[in-house]
Amino acid sequence: MNPLRIALPKGRLQEKVLDVFAKAGYEIPTEDDLKTRKLVFIRGEVEWIFVKDCDVPVYVEHGAADAGVAGLDQILEHESNVYQPLELPFGKCRMMLIGAPGAPRLGNGTTATIATKYPRIARHYLDARALRAELIPLGGSVELAAVLNLTSHVIDLVETGETVRVHKLEMQDVVAEISPRLIVGRTVYRTDRERIRELISRVERSAGVPPASDGASRPIAEG
Repeated sequence: MNPLRIALPKGRLQEKVLDVFAKAGYEIPTEDDLKTRKLVFIRGEVEWIFVKDCDVPVYVEHGAADAGVAGLDQILEHESNVYQPLELPFGKCRMMLIGAPGAPRLGNGTTATIATKYPRIARHYLDARALRAELIPLGGSVELAAVLNLTSHVIDLVETGETVRVHKLEMQDVVAEISPRLIVGRTVYRTDRERIRELISRVERSAGVPPASDGASRPIAEG
């Protein structure tokens, strides 16, 4: 039987995510493994692949990985049609609408430009509130767009809020509550249900979190 292929995000959540799987009894790559340039490791019953966080939902949805851990921001931005059985209890933050110093709140008649790495989520947010704004996609340092008056607002993730405070920006509204999710491909859940249910159960116990309210979980694509 082929090992389960699990996609994990490189970066700030990698250590905590690996710790959850280690506590769940899975053999994970060692620190020395992770210092190499390799991105794929077969350890015991799992083939681990390490990709950018934005790519995890893509790999899982299209069947290149059976399961993975991805932030809800990436799942929503890609409108990924995957199951989300578990919300993990770390790495939580908020996606916020942030205004430049003195920028008005969005409303009827407001002319606004919004910089963001999440144009699809931003468009859903605006449409749901019947607001109009020009979206300017950026790849990084989104808050800088408001600091330098490229845009009147930004939509971005806020964890501590320090960048917002330092630059005297204003957090105006919550766009979404964001957390890492264990995600599972729809096809593999049907074809290899026993192993996938075992994976969910083991991670659930090791992370100390309750399952999603609908059990085997929902594909989320709503804004």
